[in-house]
Formats: sequence, structure tokens, C-alpha cells
Amino acid sequence: RERAVTFDAGTNADEGMDAERGETDAHAQSAAHMRTESAASMLERDDVCHLTMSGREALEAYEKLGPLDGDVEMPRLGSTLAALLNFAAAFRVFKRFLITTESVIVSAVSVASTLFFILYEIDGHRLGVNVSWTFVSFAIIYPLTGSLDAAFRRREEALKQLSVFKTNVLTFYLGHRDWDWGENGRAKLPAKHVNEVRWMMVQLVCDVRNFLTAPEVARLVHLNTSRGKVAWEKGRKIQWAIAQRVRAQFQKLSLTTEVLKYAGMPGNESARLRQFHKDAYMAWENLRFLKTYRTPMATRAFARVYILIHPIFWAPYYAYIVSEMLHDEAGGYTGEDVYEVPTYTKGLVMFYACCLSVITSLAMLGLFNVRYSLEDPFATKERLSESEGEYSHRYTRGQDQVLINKELRELVGELVVEFKDTFETSGGGIPADLYPLPSRSRLQTIELEVPEVLHTTQTSFRRRNPTKAVGDEEANASL
Repeated sequence: RERAVTFDAGTNADEGMDAERGETDAHAQSAAHMRTESAASMLERDDVCHLTMSGREALEAYEKLGPLDGDVEMPRLGSTLAALLNFAAAFRVFKRFLITTESVIVSAVSVASTLFFILYEIDGHRLGVNVSWTFVSFAIIYPLTGSLDAAFRRREEALKQLSVFKTNVLTFYLGHRDWDWGENGRAKLPAKHVNEVRWMMVQLVCDVRNFLTAPEVARLVHLNTSRGKVAWEKGRKIQWAIAQRVRAQFQKLSLTTEVLKYAGMPGNESARLRQFHKDAYMAWENLRFLKTYRTPMATRAFARVYILIHPIFWAPYYAYIVSEMLHDEAGGYTGEDVYEVPTYTKGLVMFYACCLSVITSLAMLGLFNVRYSLEDPFATKERLSESEGEYSHRYTRGQDQVLINKELRELVGELVVEFKDTFETSGGGIPADLYPLPSRSRLQTIELEVPEVLHTTQTSFRRRNPTKAVGDEEANASL
């Protein structure tokens, strides 16, 4: 279907078009307000992509309503409801990071220390002192915020390297699937060449996924406890075996470019494929380093110990707050300076001091847990099928990790896409509508064939008894 559009129409035709365009704009504004348009894009409904469009038509098509201007009604939240939902979401994250065994231990230490310095008296005087918080600021808070920034930058670097890896792997494959030279030089390629290249690249992507989602074995507990060292040895052997497979896949993929050269591909185009191969290899090495090596362990150990013991040494400050609020004799006040307060008021003041001590400790522990969750930027137990299970169970810790399985599954989905109606025995090439070169372009008739992929919910690794050491053969077999 073709439609001829002329720009040198008469004045009457222009006026008619302006009037029609005015009615169209009015209708579009009304439809956008009423939200009664179809969810399908106007471009798809008018089948504009199969027309010979001029520049003016292209601009007019762009101004028409899109799919989000149709029946897809987005929920609108009032200011009050939005605020309540934001607080609810914040408390859910608060619960996820702070309702832990460590938080219970730190809270118990904070309450016990505060009550001790409030209730214990020497010669009738409470042990309350206005302790300076300077040490806490540079010994705990500053290292925590600095390391949190470093951990977040590691996550951003992981996203950057992952995008480089995905882009170069896909482009390398597209070069084997689509690139041609001379008069159908791809006809010289061996049969099923593209199919084998695709299979090798899918194997590569799967091995990269298995490496990046392997269990973490670089924590302090893995290097400083006997039980952790067993898990560290087992995890390292598994990761080493996977890394060897990845390197082997890159070695094999290097030969695929030579096959294209044997079939007559020019050196400049094969050099570009070599560049894609090299950049993908470099991105993989950077991802491997981000998975293997972490931020300094000493700062993590110091922060954890300081957070645990600091309530003991700063409890006199909370006892000092109680003395200042009650103005009692135990706080050093005499005569008219002593306040007469009920017993329940003393209990409320002590409860306030304990809560302040707990909140201070939990704030430090929360920063530590957020930083700890970003230590490994890759989510290790993400569900393979997002359609199954609840949203809150798709991740192990937080939502800030890189969903490596989801990202690489998208890459595999791109690798299995093929053109319909191809004629080459190599498994790739352009559709038959485009070669031999037609007299009229038929690019808009190209169709893609996307196979349906069934996702399973099996994890990449199954936990075994961590006390059992494994050898190289078992590590390879566990893959």
C-alpha cells in the first residue's frame, strides 16, 4: 500500500488540511482528557509504518496519541495517600535491613548500658556525663558513609561493565548472523554456522551468569573461621571451574571470526568483530574482579565492633540527659533546683533515654547493613521466573543489587531472535525479500521470529553441607 503526498497543494487544500488538523488536535486533546482512546498506538492502528511517509507526515504521526494515552490507566495518588504509601514502603525497607539478629543484640546492649548508668549511683549521684560524640563521628559515621559510597560506586561500575558485555556479545553475534560482503559472500559459509555460534554464545552467557550468581565466599566469616574456610575453599573451586569454562568459550569464539575470513570477509570487517570480542572479554574480566574482590575488610570489622561496643562507653551521655530532664538529687541538683516529678514521669524519661540510645545504635547499624548488602553488587538468588512468587521474594537483600539473571536472560532472548524467510544454509543472513536487491525497498516488510522460552525456577546452585570439602572433580561436576 502506498500513498502519494504533495507539498505544493493549493490554498484551498491547505485550508482544508488546517481545518482537519484543528479538528484532529481538538479530538486528541479531548481524548487525552477523557482517556477513551485505544491502548494500541495510533501509528500501529493507522498502519503508518507501511506507508511512504514524507517528513510532514512523520511529524504529524509523532504528535498523535501513543499507547500510554489510551486505555492504560495509571493509578493516581493524592498527596495524603502518596505520603502514607511512601511511609509504609520506607518502614518495609526499615524492617528488611534492621529487623535482624545483630539489631536485637545491639539494642539489648544499648538498653542494658543505659539503664546501668541511670540506676547505678555513687554517694547518691547518677553516673551521667556529657560525653563528646567526636570520636563516634570520625571512627564510625565517616568510615561508614565513605565505604557506602564506595560500595555504591562498585554497583554502578558493575552496571556499566554489564552493559558493555551485553552490547558487545550481541553485536558480535549479529555480525555472524547478518553481515554480508560482495555478492552474497555468506553463501560460502558452512551449514549451521550461525546456529553453532549462537549455541556457543548462549553457553558463554550461562557460564557468566553462574559465576556472578555464585554464593558469596569473600566475607570476614569465610576467612577467619574454620567453618567459613571450608565454604570459601568450596566456593573458590566452583568459581575457578566456571571461569575456566568462560575462558574456553572466548577461545572458541575467536575462531568463529576466522571462519568468516576463510569465506571471504574483508579484513576491516573482521577486525571490527575482533574488537567486539575483545571488549566483551574485557567486560567479563571486570565483572569477575567485582565479584571476587571487595572493599577493605578491616574497615568492615572495625565498624561492626565499634557499633556493638559504643553504647557501653556512651551510656553516661544518656544518663546525663535523664539528669537534665528530671533535675533530681541524683543528677547533682539541690534545694530549689530539684523538681518534684511523679514516679511514672521518671519511668517515661528513662524509657526515652533507652529509646534514644537504641535509635542511635540502629541508625549506625542500618548504614552498615546497607553497605553490607552492596558489598556483592550481584543478586545471588533472584528467581528465574518473575511470573512466579511474590515480588518481595525475588531478591536476597534489598533492591539495589544488579539483577544479573534477569539482565542476561534478556541477552539470551536477543540471541535467539531470527529473521523470517531466510534462504541461507548457514542459519543466518537477510530475508529473501531483500536479496537479490528489489527495485522498490521492502525493508518495512521484514518480520522477526522470536521463539517462546520456558523459564524454570531452579536456582543455579544448590546448597550442600558446608562442612564437607570438595575437590576439583566435584566442583566441576556441581556445575
